[in-house]
Amino acid sequence: MKNNCLTIIIQPDWGSSSKKIGSISSTTFPKRVVYYLVLGTVLLVSFGVSGSWSISENIAMENRIKSIQAELNQINGIVTQVENIRKAERITREFLGIEAWDKNFDINKRMGKGGAESDEDFALPLLNIEQEIAEIDNNRPLHVRVHDLRRDVHELLLVLSKMTEKLKCRPTIMPVRDDGIWISSGFGWRRSPFTGLREFHKGLDISGRKGVSIISTADGVVKKIGYNRFIGYYVRIEHDSRFSTSYGHLWKYIVKKGHEVKRGQVIGYMGTSGMSTGYHLHYEVVDNARKVNPYNFILNRNEITLTASH
Repeated sequence: MKNNCLTIIIQPDWGSSSKKIGSISSTTFPKRVVYYLVLGTVLLVSFGVSGSWSISENIAMENRIKSIQAELNQINGIVTQVENIRKAERITREFLGIEAWDKNFDINKRMGKGGAESDEDFALPLLNIEQEIAEIDNNRPLHVRVHDLRRDVHELLLVLSKMTEKLKCRPTIMPVRDDGIWISSGFGWRRSPFTGLREFHKGLDISGRKGVSIISTADGVVKKIGYNRFIGYYVRIEHDSRFSTSYGHLWKYIVKKGHEVKRGQVIGYMGTSGMSTGYHLHYEVVDNARKVNPYNFILNRNEITLTASH
């Protein structure tokens, strides 16, 4: 062995029966080369084992993340459904005029809401889903929120079961049967689309396609049909001694005076007759001889895209 070197000697098998012995060979390597080879082998083995373990862990982690994500998506779907049901439940309470667990509820005194005339511009209150969702106590566990919602809906069902006959004569649904509709003008003060002057709009203008079905919003009797130079072809329905509704700018109506109609029954089709800038329905609600905001009575408004312009 030389300094800083290792010598490898290769010699014949001394135990061989052969009488002839071959020459002896030797090879000299620097010590550092051997050290590097040993160190490299150790590192290669170590990283190989560690790398395989890391790869296995990464694969398991990725599968777990996918599983958790799928569970979160499912939970988020449930949360969304709960929030939508809660929103619909609040709309129903607003219509009925009751608060949660209101023990002093009086059906006859608190049915429906009316709009008051104002000297200021009145903007139709649009549905702000994000704001409504923010009002929910999201810090409560999901199972608690579901339990409370279940209780509140059960309470509403009890109230509604006692009001079935009364509700038949309340205008509670959208008067247009179509998905692609919007409110182009709300109830209240606005600028006239014809004169530009300030005027009080006594109903809702619901825009849509020509020929879309117009339906009665409650059970009642057709009180009047005809043509008016302002609202064109129209139908007026008397629901009971308290409520009546009007439907104007029709393309045509398919009911006659004195006909009994049911909620959801088609009474005509959307048009642009009379003073109109486009296809739409002018819809009015009269409560005790006073024209009120129809929006306050529509229970399925969360299914409609509402865009009011004044």
